Amino acid sequence: MNKTNDLVQILKRKNIESLFFIDVGAKDKLDFLEDLSTITNIIGFEPNPIELEILKEKYIQHNFKSLALIGDCLSDCEGEVSFNVTKHSSMSSLLETDLGNYQKHFGLYKNFDNWKSNIAIENVIKTSAVTLDNFIKDKDETIDYLKIDTQGSELKILHGAEKLLNEKRINILKVEVSTIAVYQNQVLFSDIDIYLRDKGYVLVDFITYRENYTPVLANSHDKNCHYAPCGDAIYVLDSEFLSNENKIKSGFLLLWLGYYSLGSYLLNTSSLSMEEQKVFTNHNFISFRKKIKQLIINLCPPMVLQWVKKL
Repeated sequence: MNKTNDLVQILKRKNIESLFFIDVGAKDKLDFLEDLSTITNIIGFEPNPIELEILKEKYIQHNFKSLALIGDCLSDCEGEVSFNVTKHSSMSSLLETDLGNYQKHFGLYKNFDNWKSNIAIENVIKTSAVTLDNFIKDKDETIDYLKIDTQGSELKILHGAEKLLNEKRINILKVEVSTIAVYQNQVLFSDIDIYLRDKGYVLVDFITYRENYTPVLANSHDKNCHYAPCGDAIYVLDSEFLSNENKIKSGFLLLWLGYYSLGSYLLNTSSLSMEEQKVFTNHNFISFRKKIKQLIINLCPPMVLQWVKKL
């Protein structure tokens, strides 16, 4: 029996037959635990029709338990909405860009002109918006992992999932956040943090996109070349609200995300035996692709790594 099958067999003994992932803003790739993809039901939301077709082609041959790729937006209300498609599709949003604030914070950065070009709106399309509360029909369904990356409309999506959050039916969230608004009416990290803490969620980490590399031969405008303090905030439902089953699932999902101590704590407070816990804590959840990427990062000198990133 291989190590992945060991994990699956332990979960089956605890009446855990599947995982439920939702990826909102699923451009490029879905966020999922590769080792347990065969027991994962996953839904991806991507309103950009071009990116949606790319996703469908990429995952046409998949080994998920089930997969649904949907072209609707998630929001706080339902109906037809305008979706702004930017030159660089990863910056597309339900919100319009705030170029004035963008200029104020980043106008003297070396790459600003390129960034400004990428965030420019090239097309506005009409699409349907749904709320997560209405989308999830099964009243007993729990979302094990919810990723939201929608360029400023993340709190709208959380408001549209208020019933699920109040009923403690979302275990772990990964939400893109920012401390600087680059879209009109964009909420900031503090707004999202207050909202989720009030719902019983614990902040695990704020993974920023900041870069602190400073070239020795930089001119005066290049010396402060770190980027905006934005990134991904990881939240987990407080353990007092987690059932035994959800402690197990949240525990090993935190191990997968790299939070060994907290993940181990949840597993230790569950019904798993010490031997069963060791199977999870000793398992290497890092995919082969990520191992190769990290190896390259570890071997590259900082100057070379910065050059490679620009290619």
